[in-house]
This record gives sequence, C-alpha cells and structure tokens, in this order.
Amino acid sequence: MEDFYFFSNGEYNDKGDTVEIIGIRGKRIIELATLNIPTSPGFIFSNKVVRDLPKETGTAWPILEEPFKRMGQAFGKYFGDPKNPLLVKVLESPMLNIVNTQSIHNVGLCDTTVEGFASFVGEAFAYHEYNYLLRHIIKLELEISSTVEKARLDKLKAFQKALDAAKTKAATIAAIAKFRGAFPEAVYSGAYEQLMYVINLFRTVIETNPTSEDSALLIQTMVYGNFNDKSCSGDFFTHDIITGENALMGDFFTQAFDASSKGGKPIAKINPPILKRLVEIGKQLETKFKEIRRVRFTVENGELWIIDQQPAANKSTQAEIKSLLDFFAGGIVDEKYVINAIKPGRLSEILHPTLDPRSVSKFPKVTGGIAGSVGAAIGKVYFSTAELLKAYRIATQKNEDADFILAMKSTYAEDVKAIEVARGVLASEGGYASHAPVVARSLGKVALVYPGIEFKKDTMVIGGKTVKEGDYITLNVPYYEDPAIYGGKGTLMKPTPENSGLLELLELIQKHIGAFDVHANADQPKDAALAKLFKAQGIGLCRTEHMFFNEERILKFRSMIIADSIEERQKILDDLKKDQVKDFYEMLKIMGSLPVTIRLLDAPLHEFLPHTKDGYTEFTAYMQKRKKGITAAQIQERCNLLAEVNPMLGHRGVRVAISYPEIYNMQIRAIFEAAYRLKKEGIEVHPEIMIPVVMTATEIKIIRNGKKIEGKSLVGLRDIEESVRKEFGFEEPIDYQVGSMIELPAAALHAGEIAQYAEFFSFGTNDLTQTTSGLSRDDFNNFFSDYNEFDLLPQNPFKVLGDGVKEMIKIASNRGRLVRPDITLGLCGEHGAEPENIPFAQATGLNYVSCSPYGIPIAKLAIAQLNIGKAQS
Repeated sequence: MEDFYFFSNGEYNDKGDTVEIIGIRGKRIIELATLNIPTSPGFIFSNKVVRDLPKETGTAWPILEEPFKRMGQAFGKYFGDPKNPLLVKVLESPMLNIVNTQSIHNVGLCDTTVEGFASFVGEAFAYHEYNYLLRHIIKLELEISSTVEKARLDKLKAFQKALDAAKTKAATIAAIAKFRGAFPEAVYSGAYEQLMYVINLFRTVIETNPTSEDSALLIQTMVYGNFNDKSCSGDFFTHDIITGENALMGDFFTQAFDASSKGGKPIAKINPPILKRLVEIGKQLETKFKEIRRVRFTVENGELWIIDQQPAANKSTQAEIKSLLDFFAGGIVDEKYVINAIKPGRLSEILHPTLDPRSVSKFPKVTGGIAGSVGAAIGKVYFSTAELLKAYRIATQKNEDADFILAMKSTYAEDVKAIEVARGVLASEGGYASHAPVVARSLGKVALVYPGIEFKKDTMVIGGKTVKEGDYITLNVPYYEDPAIYGGKGTLMKPTPENSGLLELLELIQKHIGAFDVHANADQPKDAALAKLFKAQGIGLCRTEHMFFNEERILKFRSMIIADSIEERQKILDDLKKDQVKDFYEMLKIMGSLPVTIRLLDAPLHEFLPHTKDGYTEFTAYMQKRKKGITAAQIQERCNLLAEVNPMLGHRGVRVAISYPEIYNMQIRAIFEAAYRLKKEGIEVHPEIMIPVVMTATEIKIIRNGKKIEGKSLVGLRDIEESVRKEFGFEEPIDYQVGSMIELPAAALHAGEIAQYAEFFSFGTNDLTQTTSGLSRDDFNNFFSDYNEFDLLPQNPFKVLGDGVKEMIKIASNRGRLVRPDITLGLCGEHGAEPENIPFAQATGLNYVSCSPYGIPIAKLAIAQLNIGKAQS
C-alpha cells in the first residue's frame, strides 16, 4: 500500500483498489483529475496510513515531505514560508456520503506566516482566517473530548468564545495571548507542528468515532479568490436548474474568498477566457456524469482552480428533463437512459405550479397530511363555496388578485364550482380518493387533506395558528416529500408542457409503450384536449355526473331530481340533453378515431342536492322563479326524501336507470346524436357506453336490450341507437360498444355472465377497494395511521392496489375472457396513475390504465421503464 495518493489536474491514481479506500471526497477529487480539470493539488492518506502515521513531526515528515514539495511547486510557494506561505485544508473523506464531516482550513497559518499571507490578502482577512483556523481546531477537539479533563474543556470553550468575539487583528492577537496555553506553543509558532497537531486530531476522530472509523484523510492546497485583483471565487450549475436552459447558471465574486460574499455578478460576465474554460469544464462533467453538476471554483492570481463538483441538488423537473434531452441530442446518452433517469412522480412538477422555497423560508408552517393532488397553490383562504365565489366575483370585477383557496371539512357536488375557480382545496376529512382530491385532480387543482384543522366561525386553527378568512396561505403538495401549509403568500414557478421538454420526452416514451397504454379520465372537452396532447390512446372514463356540476347546470339538474312527475322531469331532461349533446360532440371530435368511454350517471342523486344553508337558499330562489307556489319547506322535504344512510351502496348507477329510465335514455340519445352528427361531417368516432354499479348480467342486459312488463317498459340502448340512426339517415350503425364497470365483488364474480352483454370491462378500483375491503375512502384515514404503524396496511389502499382487489380483478379478467376472448379490459380508478400498480395491470392482461390527464405522463413513463427493464433482463 502506498503512503499517499497524490492528485492534481491530469495526475491521479484511479485503480480499483485505490478508489475503494480514499473515501467520497477523495473520489470526487479524482473524478476531476481524471478529466484533466484544473484541480488544486493535494494528496490522500488511506485509513490505515492515518492510523499508522508517526505522531511526532520529525518522524512523520519524511512521509509528508514529498507531497508537500510537489504541491508547492505547482504554485511557486512553499509550506511554512514566512513570505508567501502555502496553506492547506485537511478534510475527513468518509466511505459513505455523510453530510456533516470534519474539515479544517488554512492549516499552516501561524505567527510566523500570517504577516506574509497578509501582504497578499490584507491584514483583516489574514487574521480572520487565522482566527477561523484556531476556532475550528478547538471545535474539533471539543467534539472528541470525552477523555479530556474538565478544566481543559472549560479553557477551550473560553478561548473559542473569545475568538468568536474577536472581529479585528488586535482582538484576535489579544485572544491568542490570553489563552495561548490552550495548545502547545508549536501550534502558534510552527506550520509543520501545527499540521501534525491537526492530523493527530483527525487520527483521534477516526479511532474514536464509529461513523469515521473507516474514513480516509484528504490534504489539499488552499487557493484564495481574494489573493489579488486577478482573483475571484464563484460557483455555477452546468445547466440552469430552474428552466433547464443549456447555459451556466451562477455567480462570481471579485476579490472574494468564496461565494458567500455579497455583490456577486452573473457568471456570464466573468473574464471571457475563464468563462470559455468553465463552459468546457461544465460539458466535460455533464458528459462524464450524465446530469447537471454544481461546480465551485476559485481564480487565484489569474489561474483557474476547480474546488469541488457534485450533483445539483434541488433542480427542477423541467431542468432535469431538458438537460437529459440535450444530452440525448448530443449523443451523450440514449433514449433508454433518458427514460430511466426520471422518477415518474417527478413529472407532476411539470403539470402543476411548484413553490419557490426561498419565498416561504420565514413563514410559519405545518407539515403532513394526505397529498390529494400535487402541486403548489397560493391564495386567500375561504371556508365556504358561497363566500369564495362572492370574493372571486368582486376580485374579477375590480381586476384584483383572484387567487383563492377553499378550506372546508369536506366538499360535495355543490362545491365543485368553487374548486374550479380556486387555486387549491384544503379539507380536514377524507383521503386520497375522497371528493375534494378526486375533483381537484380532474380539474388540475392542488388538494390536501389535513386532519388536524379545527374550523370555527370565520377562522380555522391549524398547528396552533389561527388563520382568518381572507388571509393568504400557501399549499405545497409535492410528490415525494411531506406536504406543507404556510401562513403567508409565497411565489410560484409555473412551467408549461409546451416549453418544459415534457412533450419531447413523451415522444421518446411512446416508442417504448407497446400494446398496453394509457387512456384518460376526462369529463370536459378541455380535459380531452390535454389528454390528446399527452398522447392518451383514448378516454377510459368520462364521468357524466361531473358535466352537471357546472354553475349554470347544477340548479337545473337539481330541479330535475325533485320533479313531481315524469312529464316535468322529461321536460327538464330535454333541456339538459342539449348540453349533453354539445359536450359529447366536442369530446368525440377531439379524440377522433380513438375510443371514448362514457360512463352514464353514477353518483347518488342526493349528492347533487344542496348540503349547506347557502346552497338551499340559492336552490329555493331558483325553484320559486320557475314554479309558482312552491315553498322552501316543500323543497327541503323533497330533498330530504332522497337522502340515504349509505349512499355509496344505495340508489346510484344502473339502479337510477331502473327507477328513472328517462335519465339514462336522455344520456344515451345525446351520445348517439353527437356521434351521428360527427359521422355526417365525415369524422370517425368510437363511443363506448359504460354502465356503472352493475351487480348481475341481467342489469346490463336490460339496459342494452330493454324490457317490457305489464303496464311498464324500459327502452333499450339498442332501440335508442336505431332511432337516432334513422333520424340521421344512416343504414349502418357506427362502431360503438357497451360495457360494464366492475366495481363490486358481485360483478367480478359474475364477470363471465356479464361478458355476454359487455364488450369491455373497466375496473373502477376506487369503489372496488371500498366494497372488497370494507373500507370507506372518506373515513379510513381515521385509523390508517394505526394500521400502517403495525404493518396491517403498509400502503394507502386507495393509491396502491391491495391483494384482495387484485384478486377480484384477476378473477373478473379471466372469467370475462373465457366468455369473450376479445374483451377489452381497462382500469379507470386513480390507481392507474400510480407507478406501483402498472406491473400488475400489465401482467394481468389489461389493455390500458386510465387516469386524470395530469397522471398520463406519469403512467406512460412507468410503463416505458417497465418495458425497457423487461427487454434488458
């Protein structure tokens, strides 16, 4: 084993056994040296050499002499020289990437060399660095002082305090004079003895500290950016870490020791020859590491030295994507590398605003909660839909700040209009799959469920802080970190898909997708347009109930629900049909030849009715304008009659179609009118009509074929299609399919029979999780943490599919394929956007997963990574 491992630019030892014993910092230095990057020379002692090195200067110097001579030759100055001393830093180089490692700078600065150093950098700085050196020697000794007598510890602490208070040359000299006996005299008077004292301190660290027991020791020449007027210091990123622009991002500081000084200038304004070399170095580092790097540098007397380089922390997803695309264009990486380098969840940053952490660094905050929809949102907080909408109208009329956040215990259908205009929604009840997060994801809004909120009149208390209605708050809901709520107005960074590199990345991803792909959960034409932009291969779920949440439609829809007679209900439905035809026409036209799965009305009817005093007041006023003589009490009574104890398992989905067939008939007719209108315009479309909450094959059979009983009949979907087709003058039907949502265990078990009447299955995994596991998505968070703590529910079952739900999907898929081998199988719950569920869905033989438009790139990236992994294995 060698005594030391010397390095400088172009000179290094990178043999396998050497790299294993020089530690993390040593490896980083060697990485620079291998690229012939200007590296301040130095050397590394292995752990064994440090332990075995003689403790006395005289006997250790024969080992130290050669590397110090070579270091001095590079600068034309020598260690211990009183006129122009070479100074070094001594650093621990641990085997693992430990954050807080030990280092001591300016070793060699003592009474005999400080004035010579001052002749170059000035007395103030020279004595500041001498002070700094002594303080850090004391700091290190205090940290390893378990065997030191108390009297000495007290003396060291007093010396440290005096040095901390010493801000001038005179004060530093006075502090040293007063406490000179704290160290051997040679520490102040001899550079070599001082160096040996420091090395022995690090030896003690290695021998006594378990986390340092295998560390190496790195000794490197110090360079100073304040050496003279040809000197500077700075740091930069090799790409812009916010925008991803292919340009250096950073600052330099003229005649400054390091980049902590004030008054920095943009790196682009540095001396052109230095800038050119920095750009070259940046490219070298990116080529080697295939990522953005952060580089610290010093120019001493016109000579450039790279101090350190490391991965760029806190780079935005946009910067990561655009830099990888640049590397791909430059031939540094291939497309598989680009795809595998990005964590799927990070793509959420591209699709939602992200928080500038500097803007909230001094704000009070609470952390935790359940991330319902990722991103960041800033706005004035309001505690009801009515108050938020009122504030929104006033703000828009006055052209004032219209950024708002809705905060409530939980939300309902009537609150969708507030979520739509708000930047985000904060709830205290529910979970990932509850109403507020689901709606927020569909609208591209931020959502957080934080159970610790106490709502009072016009205030909420969170984390012991009272927030008044109208106060600004900032929500930060990242994908991989804990959510946070800040008291105050932060600032956002708002990337867009078009300039973020995401669309170019999707082009690469699509090459590795294959037959199993991603569809979109899209309820509005704008959702469909975004889904197509993200290369969705169809719409896997259009929730038609969401189409009625619009402020202009919800009141009309409510009046239909409480209508006195079929005739009155039909009249309102005829009016609503115009809206439905328009919706379906636009969505089918946007998707063109791609399939569009339209789920007929699913939500319990009572969910559409008002739940608040303000909601009832508004609905009553609406009804009294349209129906003379009706009283508020009568309206309340009719709404109460529709209330259910357990609506999730109550009057919803196909059950509504049996009780009120005119509702489904209107929707089916609207779908076919839109489809045949487009056919007449020469546009190919493929509507798929999905029946929800199916228990048995008989239910879907009746919806498809109709049924007559004595005094009553149900018109079948087939008959409605034929009627509309004749109205448009076509002989042949369009290519349409009818399918079933599988969201009940009964449906999964009867999948073989259901497949006789269904050309496709779509697994509604939110409800299938509830009904299979007996978990309420709105209430299970009350005990989830307890179950999670004991590994009874290791993961949120509304994000990651549980084993029981997986078994139901397998059973239904196998039984469905036995009856109808070409049946199409999809998964349309929000589980589809969770990368952990992708391998199961693909292995089970599903054709696609469907998720909100903002989840499409995430799911596609996860699929591509899975396929690449399979191909390489």
